[in-house]
Amino acid sequence: MKKLLSVYGTCDIGCVKPNNEDMILLGEDIFRDTSRRFIFETDKTIVIAVADGIGGMEDGEVASEMTLTGLLSLVKNFGEGLTGSQIKEAFENFTKQTHLAIGERGGSTLAGLLFYEDRLYRYHAGDSRIYLLRDNELSRLTVDHSLCESGGDPTAPPNIITNSFGGGGSAFIDFAEIDPPQHKDIYLLTSDGLHDMVSFDVIRGVMKIPEEEQEEALAEKLLFLSKKAGGKDNISVITVKISNAN
Repeated sequence: MKKLLSVYGTCDIGCVKPNNEDMILLGEDIFRDTSRRFIFETDKTIVIAVADGIGGMEDGEVASEMTLTGLLSLVKNFGEGLTGSQIKEAFENFTKQTHLAIGERGGSTLAGLLFYEDRLYRYHAGDSRIYLLRDNELSRLTVDHSLCESGGDPTAPPNIITNSFGGGGSAFIDFAEIDPPQHKDIYLLTSDGLHDMVSFDVIRGVMKIPEEEQEEALAEKLLFLSKKAGGKDNISVITVKISNAN
C-alpha cells in the first residue's frame, strides 16, 4: 500500500559555534540555517539525510554540502528495477568517490533513509543517527562509528569518530535494507548536536506523545531542548511521520 511521508527538517547553528557545518537533504532540497516541510509518497524514490561537517569553518561546510550533493546526484540517476545489492554497490562507490574528493582538510558524517520501490534502506557513516518510533517504543537503528561505540571503548569521548567522508584514512558506508514503514511510524534523524545534549530518555519522552502531534512540533521541541541544554554544536533534526495514503 502506498504511504505518505510527512517530513520536517530543521538545521540550526546552535548557541556556541560561529557557523553551521550541518546540512539536510529532503527529497531534492538541500539546506542549512532554516527549516522545511514536505509531503512525499512512497511510490516515488525519496532520499532523506543529515550530514555533519567536520574540520572547522568552511572546510566542514564544504564537506557536508559535497556529501549531500553527491548523494542527491547518485539517487536521481537510479532507474527502475534495481536490486538491493545493486543499490548497496552504488552507495559504496559513492562513498569512495566522495571521500577522495573531500580529501583530508574536512570531513562529514552522513545518516539517512532511502525509499525505493516499496523498500526502505538506511545508511550512515560517523555519529549522526537514525531512530524509529514504532508502537510507541523508540529504538536506534544505527551504531555510532566512534571509539566509544563501534570502537568498543566506553571511556572514550563520544565525539571521536572513526569513519567519515573525507578526513583522511578510508571511509565506508553502513548500508542495509530495513523493515518497510508502517502506518504511524515516526523516523527521527539527528546530528550529534542533538543527541550529545539531550539524553535518549528525554528524546523518547518527547517522541512518545499523542499521535495527533505534528512532526514539526516534535522536531522543534527537540531543537529547543538541545539549545536549552547549551547548544554547544550545530543541531539538525529530521522527523518522518508515516501514514497510509487514502
